[in-house]
Formats: sequence, structure tokens, C-alpha cells
Amino acid sequence: MSSLLVQEFPVFLASALLAGVVLLLALGLWNCRRIIQGDWGDDTISPFEARPLPQWLQLLSLSVPQMQVELRRMKRDISRAGIYAPDAFERLLAVRNGLVWCCLLSIPLTLVLLPGAAFAVISLGVILAAIFYGIPGLFLNARGRVRAGGILNAVPEILDILSMCLSGGMTLDQALPRIVEFSPNVSTDLTRELQLVVRQARVSSAGVAFQQLADRMDEVELRSLAATVQHTERLGTDMKKAIDNLSQSIRSGLRSEAEARANSLSLKLLFPIILCVSPPVFFVLIVPPVIRLRDHFREQLIPTGTQDLMRRGSQGEPSSPPPAAP
Repeated sequence: MSSLLVQEFPVFLASALLAGVVLLLALGLWNCRRIIQGDWGDDTISPFEARPLPQWLQLLSLSVPQMQVELRRMKRDISRAGIYAPDAFERLLAVRNGLVWCCLLSIPLTLVLLPGAAFAVISLGVILAAIFYGIPGLFLNARGRVRAGGILNAVPEILDILSMCLSGGMTLDQALPRIVEFSPNVSTDLTRELQLVVRQARVSSAGVAFQQLADRMDEVELRSLAATVQHTERLGTDMKKAIDNLSQSIRSGLRSEAEARANSLSLKLLFPIILCVSPPVFFVLIVPPVIRLRDHFREQLIPTGTQDLMRRGSQGEPSSPPPAAP
């Protein structure tokens, strides 16, 4: 009895640990779902009031080495995705690294339960670890790119409203709250960014606030807007005319980009046409002539007696005996 317990104890321990790893993996995937949906962390918390991360989460976020270029890209994608929680970056790294370690730790535990499938278990564990290493960053990059594109499409309308406010005699600081009131009709994401711009403009200046907006979104057009605002603030030039020119420039750029995407559509449709439409069309056009050529050569090259024998054999008729020799 005791020997049986000793033999079964490693299997039981491996099963329990594997169940715990699977639970941690499910929790990590749920947190990745929160990241993709954009409800990661509490954005209302000030950086001065935010509590520091637990020590184990900080160690987990640093447990997997990564290049500085990738870290800067992830920070940019987090800001472009509209996630401004103070600890969002460290939590994202902790969740991603936790998923990777769960996949790697599940390999030896699974080998205890399935010792005969070592190659398959190791390959699957490494592949899943690589997938979980890259998927959170890819989804975050896609979300940030879509959000930044939506904000950029709404910027010309906001600039037109800003131009009308400036032509009515308002200053830039007076016009920004008016723009925030109207911006929900254009874009909710842009409204959130403009609210941050208004708060930052009250602390420093409008030029600095728009420069921080351009740094968060990392778009050339928004950098041009920040440079225009800073230039007019520094030199005191006509801001309305500069805003109108910038609005027309952004619209022209968006129109050119849309035309480029429309022109490249024919090239993108070429691959599904080749892979999906061409094979059946080729089959319909080529097979009938091939069948007719086969019948033609069969009638011309095969003797009549041989054709009769082949026809009788295909119909199941008994063939007549050969004539007796004289």
C-alpha cells in the first residue's frame, strides 16, 4: 500500500500543480481580454495617488528580458490605445510574462503525466509560450493604430470649429472648452484626448498640451498641429489662418491616403482571384477539350475490333468465341 502511494504521489502532485497553472493561465487570458477592450486599470487615479505595484508583480514584469526598442514601442501603443493608468505598462508586462511562464512550467508537469509524448508536449509548450509572448503586444498595437486613425480622421472637423471660435473673438484657451463640448458628436476618443489637453493647458500652455497629445498619438499631423500652436503662441501670428491651412493639409493627406488604399485594392483582390476563382474557371475551360481529344484519339488510333471488345467488356456482355482454325 505504501509503495503504491509513493508511486502515485508524483502523478497526483503534477496533476494538482498543472491544474493551478491552467487556472493562472485562464486568469492571465482574462486580463488580456481587459487590455484588448481598453478597461485596463483605473484612469481616474492620479499618478501621485496611485499605489505601487506589489513586489511580486514587479519581479514578474522584469522576469523575461526584452529589448529597449520593444519596451518603447509597447509604451507608445499603450498611450495610443488610450490606457493612461499609471501602472498599466508594468501590469501588461506582468500578465504577458505570467502567461509565458505558465506555458513553460506546464511542460515538465505534463511530461510527468504523459511521459511517452515528450516531443509533442515540449513543442506545444514552446509554441504556446511564443504565442502568448507576442499576442498581447500585437492586439495592443492594433487597438492603438485603429484609435489613432479614428482620432486623426476627426481632427479636421475639430480644427474647423476651433477656427470659427477664433474668428468670433475667442482666445485659444477660451475656445478649447467649447471644442470639448462639441467633440462627443465627432469622436468620443478625441473628446477624451481634448479633455486632457484642456487640463494640461491650464497647468502650462496650449502649445505644451498639444505637444503632449502629439507624443501620445505619435502622428505626423498632430505634431504639425502642436508646432503650429507653439509657433503662433511664440510669435503672435494669426492662428486662425494657420489652423485653416493645417485643416486643409490634413484633409488632403487623408484624401490621398484613401485614394492610395483604393488604388491598391485591385492588387489585393488579385490573390483571392488567383486562389479561389481561377481554379474552377480553369477546370471548366480545360477539362471538356481534354475529354474530347481523348475520345478523338481513342476513335482514330484504336482498331474497330478492339473498340467492340472494350465496349462489350464495359457492358458485361460475353464475348463470342474466336472462329475455329481451318
